[in-house]
Amino acid sequence: MKLLKITLLSLIFSTLIQLPAFPLSTAAKAQNDYNFTLDKIRVLYIIIENFGNDEIKSQYNQVKSLFQESGESLYGQNYFDSYEKFRKLKTELIILFEKLAVQYLKRTKTILDSTAKNSFDILINYSKKGGLAAYFTRAYDPLKDVKPYDEKEYHLFYNREYIENYMKEGYKQYHRAKNIFNDPEIEYTKKRKNLPSESLNFIISQYSTVIDVCRESKQYGVEIYKILNNSKLGESIIKYNIRADRIDPVFDGRIPDEYKVDANDNLKLIHSVELKKIAKYQQ
Repeated sequence: MKLLKITLLSLIFSTLIQLPAFPLSTAAKAQNDYNFTLDKIRVLYIIIENFGNDEIKSQYNQVKSLFQESGESLYGQNYFDSYEKFRKLKTELIILFEKLAVQYLKRTKTILDSTAKNSFDILINYSKKGGLAAYFTRAYDPLKDVKPYDEKEYHLFYNREYIENYMKEGYKQYHRAKNIFNDPEIEYTKKRKNLPSESLNFIISQYSTVIDVCRESKQYGVEIYKILNNSKLGESIIKYNIRADRIDPVFDGRIPDEYKVDANDNLKLIHSVELKKIAKYQQ
């Protein structure tokens, strides 16, 4: 009896192993494509608003039109037609995301490089073993002594470690983003013909990740500027009558105007909308 049970279980197990694995239906694939592309198009909205030129905005509108066509076919249960349209849509998304990823990489390096010289000078001059260290601890006679540093920069003696960490993490994330963008797997995949949907998703996701990592890297650059221009915080608080812990980038005088769009974008805010907040103060 025991032998019979073992034999029956073996037969059942053997039969289950030999059962074919059914692939996803075209309807399921089209629905997955709908969900994936909708998510990516939503992600693009703020990016386009903040950094899109006329060419990129035109491409984005084309992508939205293709999504509408693909979605209408899906809603009409014309699944094969919808699936093919989503493939075309993803091809256009790859082109658009690649352009934006290149733009983010360039802006990231620009922001970090713009802080680098000052940051390294601070690491050298404002350390405990630096050339200015003795002047921070000795008694100061205003009638006889001369300070070799600007009093507004005294805080750098205490904040240099933050600057060093922000620089280190900023460049680390920038190079991580570059490595993702230059991943040989992306180019290898692009060269293949008739790419399956999963491969198209892979390329789009990689470029999207580049943008996310660049945002993180740029934020470290923004934080360095907040330390370098620390004295401007008080001016902003008084001018706009706001609290220091609730100051939005558009009000923050510590952030250079040319990089406020990046600071807003890092927070998923639309720069043009944020600018309207300060319009009443400029009248």
